[in-house]
Amino acid sequence: MPRLIVAVDEANTTLRQLARYWETFRQKDDPKTSPAIAALEEALWVGRAARIHVIFDGRPQATVLEGAARELFATVILARFTADTWQRLAPIASPAPKQSTHPGRFHVVQQDATHETQTVLMTDADVVNWLTDPTDDGS
Repeated sequence: MPRLIVAVDEANTTLRQLARYWETFRQKDDPKTSPAIAALEEALWVGRAARIHVIFDGRPQATVLEGAARELFATVILARFTADTWQRLAPIASPAPKQSTHPGRFHVVQQDATHETQTVLMTDADVVNWLTDPTDDGS
């Protein structure tokens, strides 16, 4: 089974718009949560086991995603950040580290540890091969 990447760009705005849209068209007997947001939460809960990885551009909003679903984001990746952005997105790994001037460097935060790392440069063909390789077991 190929790996599936769910990328949510401008996540704060997108999730708010999905919730607002659902509130507008939801019928009396429909669930309160937007089906799109419910599907995203389900992907967060069982994603890696099903080879689904969620890339979220932005901070999960407490008013849209349930609290437990927000906690499932195990890794925060920041590049070109301000101290304020660091405090909002990675408060458990304070203080904010000094940014590198080396191109392609970013910081990875997992639990309360921060690691500076270098990006992997891939061509479009490399990405397609990585996503569709049936012999890749995901490890």
